[in-house]
Amino acid sequence: MIDKVNSLFKRGSIRGDALRIYAIQFLALSLGLIGSIIVARTLGPTEKGVLDLFSLINSFIVELGLLGFGSGLLYYLANKGRPLSEVHGTGLAFSLAVGVLTALIGWLGLPLWRKVFPGLHDWVILLAFLLAPIAYYRLIWSNIMTGINQAVASYRIGLYFSVINLPAVFTLWALGRLNAENMVGLSSLLVVASSVAAFGMLCKREPGLGLSLPLAQDSLRYGLVIYVGFIANILHFKIDQVMLNQWLGTSAVGIYTVSVRWAEMLFLLDSALIAAALFKISSNSAEESYALTKRLFKVQLLISGGSGILLAALAYPLILILYGKAYLEAVWPLILLVPGVFAWSVAKVLSQYLAYNRGKVWHPTSFALFGVIVNVALNFWLISK
Repeated sequence: MIDKVNSLFKRGSIRGDALRIYAIQFLALSLGLIGSIIVARTLGPTEKGVLDLFSLINSFIVELGLLGFGSGLLYYLANKGRPLSEVHGTGLAFSLAVGVLTALIGWLGLPLWRKVFPGLHDWVILLAFLLAPIAYYRLIWSNIMTGINQAVASYRIGLYFSVINLPAVFTLWALGRLNAENMVGLSSLLVVASSVAAFGMLCKREPGLGLSLPLAQDSLRYGLVIYVGFIANILHFKIDQVMLNQWLGTSAVGIYTVSVRWAEMLFLLDSALIAAALFKISSNSAEESYALTKRLFKVQLLISGGSGILLAALAYPLILILYGKAYLEAVWPLILLVPGVFAWSVAKVLSQYLAYNRGKVWHPTSFALFGVIVNVALNFWLISK
């Protein structure tokens, strides 16, 4: 019996790493949910919508501003065997340079951002842009950790800061200081602290830092194609919140993001499997990676499908019990989101093989572009009604 348990959790195996990541995600998710419920019930939909929009801006900045550079570094580290010190140093330099440029764009473009994100104070918008260099590095670090087959460690550090976040939220609530502004500040502090810890972790493994302009050029060139697909996927999952804010205000965003948060939990089920397998998918031969991808697809089909059905069935009591009657309008959107999240979840398993082993990055990108055009068109038609 002990031998069977040890084999399930064997370090370096896809099954063992995936189970570890699942366990870490479950703990982090549980802690995050408790905190988010306290925040939602205390702030109400309108003020919660302010916090959600701050998170949305951060998400847009990281995904749109990095230009796919982290994915390019992952490809050249895992598939092409470039030195870790060179990859880390190049990624750090890129995140700082592009991050400063992003912060400048945020400051100079403030009049435009006020129109795009009505209902937010200027300092909230500017803070999101000022965090860009740190947020860029955090994402690049995650790519590097996957590229050296250390995905479990990258998830573990996220768990540590989830543990810190919950008592901080509870303390603010107990002191009567739990409001949108303080939550924005807390979120920002945790981003900075986690990035510093991530940097220290990687430097402990490889103290040296190098800088390679050819690597930066190659990574940017390869990553730009993936970047186009990233933009499409970000628009898939985030543009509806911007459009809701424009037509219906922050209260609607606060309610809708409850639906999104629960639906996107299904992504945790595929992210663990992909993170555990991506190193082997990218570094193995084409034949071995193809066979592995087929097995992973079948597994993910069963996991995401069964979980999606269960989530849709429990949507009403889940929202009512955890969030209260003020958030009941989130039930129907949650049910509608589940099939799309399920489909995209299993598609990601296939796209990793195409992008990181076969180098055919335009295939998943083309499908993403087609999908986002349909998505935005339907948003214009349905939300406006």
